[in-house]
Amino acid sequence: MITDLLQQCFSAFILYWFLTILFMLSLWHNYITVHFRKKPDPRDVRGSHTSIHQHDDQGSTLPVPTLQQHLRRVSRTSISSSTPLDIESDEENNIEYDHTISAIISEETQHRIDQPRETLENTEVNAHHIGDNPFDDPLATEDKKLVPHLKYYYRQYDIDVEEYEVETEDGFIIDLWHLVPLNMTPQENKRLKNEAYPMLMVHGLLQSSGSFASGGRKSLAYYMFESGFDVWLGNNRCGFHPKWNMDKLRERHGPNANLNFKKWDWDVDEMTMYDLKSHIEYILNKKPHFKKLTLMSHSQGTTQAFMGLVNGTKLYNNKDNVTGFSLLDRLDNYIALAPAIYPGPLLNEKMFVRFMGSGIDHPWVFGKRSFIPLMMQMRNLAAGTKPFSFFSYIMFNYLFDWNDILWDRCLRDRHFLFSPIHISVKLMQWWLSPDPTKISFKHGADKIFPPEKTWFPINKTEESEENSNKNGNSNEDDNDDIEKISTPPLHLNKTRENAKHFPRILLFIPRQDRLVDGEKLINHFINHEDKSIYKIWYIDEYSHLDVLWAHDVIDRIGKPVLDNIRLPEDISAGINKDI
Repeated sequence: MITDLLQQCFSAFILYWFLTILFMLSLWHNYITVHFRKKPDPRDVRGSHTSIHQHDDQGSTLPVPTLQQHLRRVSRTSISSSTPLDIESDEENNIEYDHTISAIISEETQHRIDQPRETLENTEVNAHHIGDNPFDDPLATEDKKLVPHLKYYYRQYDIDVEEYEVETEDGFIIDLWHLVPLNMTPQENKRLKNEAYPMLMVHGLLQSSGSFASGGRKSLAYYMFESGFDVWLGNNRCGFHPKWNMDKLRERHGPNANLNFKKWDWDVDEMTMYDLKSHIEYILNKKPHFKKLTLMSHSQGTTQAFMGLVNGTKLYNNKDNVTGFSLLDRLDNYIALAPAIYPGPLLNEKMFVRFMGSGIDHPWVFGKRSFIPLMMQMRNLAAGTKPFSFFSYIMFNYLFDWNDILWDRCLRDRHFLFSPIHISVKLMQWWLSPDPTKISFKHGADKIFPPEKTWFPINKTEESEENSNKNGNSNEDDNDDIEKISTPPLHLNKTRENAKHFPRILLFIPRQDRLVDGEKLINHFINHEDKSIYKIWYIDEYSHLDVLWAHDVIDRIGKPVLDNIRLPEDISAGINKDI
């Protein structure tokens, strides 16, 4: 008890100075960047250290020119930008390379955007920026006031946010938010329950699912709702206000257990086994006409989802799984934004990230419970003020080299209203621990997600035999080759009959995301998964948060999602793809 108290006090002292120094360096970095290191284009174009390559049947790497002989097209003008989308399609590997470079916002344009709403309402809007958007200028109608509650903003769009508390099997109370029509009529309630197809969105590390909705009418949550989906925003354990069922914790861990420690004894495994499962089961229980839903997640949320999809046979094989839950069998589609499956070079480049990694396993530095609780105390005091949002941005910018060049500047402060959240030190150990004996994201990703094994095996024998017969190849040697190709090294999932027995997987990978190695994930899919299971978008100018907050995210993510997801036939007519 005394040791624990001393550790908490010493850790609080260390973290106070850690945040103070980080804050000062972030301010200095922002000052230098703004005043002395201006660039015509401040985007980070370095990418990760991995190159995209395809193997032939013998395992040899195909030459780069072969990969570049793709169909390239320039599409219509987008809703949110006057820049046409420049797309290069690799149909063989099911990848679309988005080479679009949107125009950098000029100071004059930014000044117009930052004007008060009354001025904007009288401002003529460039027709190229309107497209087929139902609003002449969505930004002109956005409330610039900072209020850390989604309901405040969404009621202005005639949408209410229902808030549910869901109890997990291990005793945590987690928040689930539901977008519904404001002042819903009985007919709308019936349609929502029985006809609207469910979509669950799950957030990334240190965020809440408000990140999917903070862009208002230009957010993915709003776009999917207006397109006819029943949108649910799932939040992982602890969130803004940690809650537990203490009776269940005592029952699970015994009367003599240190519950103050057990409340924070969790990482990605528990978030996958219990939080994600609880959200999905709760939603499907509310919607008895649906057996499956579509899951969209960002960053850490993609780690949870792939943990459940790739390692679910092991993770869900426990005494708590009395319903026989299988994530593979509860999803029609899975949409991964900036998937965090393999670590990127930034984890070893940034001084403060390295410091967190070197000290994360030491209880005298970061403690053993909540990760940097002072951060949440500051949020409780200052959330909803411009200084809090500004300081949040410059610290993210300093730590990860992310910037707001592609965001709508007038919405930037709002984006940071819904973060950070409480997380456990154990979770950060899972992400950053340098201990080679521990399975962590930084050192154990290849063990968790083996890149050279097939995660979603389907039976190719019949298809291979058909192709062989068409080509006139029917001798025994060729049959041996078919057998070798049809039985790749598998991970944990059993072979299924065809791609329809697995969720449809859509991957949106930002090229400038150096926090994770998206190129390594692309290489896995194009070399070890069947092309009918997935489709990939590789977006040249996007970074880790742009997949949520870029000004043209509806065009480059929202619309492609609607065009490529697999929907049950009886509800496809209810989805509006023309918004």
